[in-house]
Amino acid sequence: MNATTAELFRRAVSERRHTVLGLTAGAIAMCALALAMYPSLRDQLGALTAVLPPQLTAFFGADVVTPAGYVSSQIFTKIAPLPVMITAIGAGALPCAFERSGVLAMSLAGPVRRPQVLAAHVLAVLTEVALLSGAVGVVLVALREPTGLDIPVSRLLAGTVALALLGVLHGLLTLAVGAASGSSGLALGVGIGVALGGFLLSGLAPLVETDLLGLLSPFHWAFGAQPLEVGWTGEVLLGLLALTGGCVLLLTVAVTAFQRRDIG
Repeated sequence: MNATTAELFRRAVSERRHTVLGLTAGAIAMCALALAMYPSLRDQLGALTAVLPPQLTAFFGADVVTPAGYVSSQIFTKIAPLPVMITAIGAGALPCAFERSGVLAMSLAGPVRRPQVLAAHVLAVLTEVALLSGAVGVVLVALREPTGLDIPVSRLLAGTVALALLGVLHGLLTLAVGAASGSSGLALGVGIGVALGGFLLSGLAPLVETDLLGLLSPFHWAFGAQPLEVGWTGEVLLGLLALTGGCVLLLTVAVTAFQRRDIG
């Protein structure tokens, strides 16, 4: 990383430091609370899922009683994605905010080149998502024994990597839409819309006979193969590869669009 890119990266991270710190603290608190409640909720959840319609339990997580099922259905597919998505999409939309305020045009009028601007913001997305996802992973490892969640660390790592790639995918999607349009509203709308749509498709997938709904959802790519239950299997790696491929594709779109667009 050269000095110019490093300075642009520092500016991007500094601009959002309070938001990221707040989201990180919130993610740690929510995950710790959910884990602490598991020992007392385990039996109640088992009794509740036994009387609920199968379609309803499938939407909210068919297995919420076993440690891996509880963490997968509650932490990785409901609680943790929220702060991770917020920070990823917010970081991806930051260049549009800089463009609207005139900061981006002033930077490009000097010796700063467009690839340096884009690289700095891609690094900011990666850094913010890594911080949030890493905090979730650390909480899970630290509390797994005190709360009776005897899940191997390697499987928690697989789930944390899936969560991080899911966040990066949505951050780069927002960045690519912003790089192509210059509109923060459009970039945020697409990022949030795809995240919500993916979550709903992943929840609805077990209720239908076809696998098509699940295949359309990045949430399903991340957690459909159940990394916490099975670890680093070929199917889990295939889902992570799909997320990685999506990130590379979106990065290519962002670079191409940002180079060609007129920035006033």
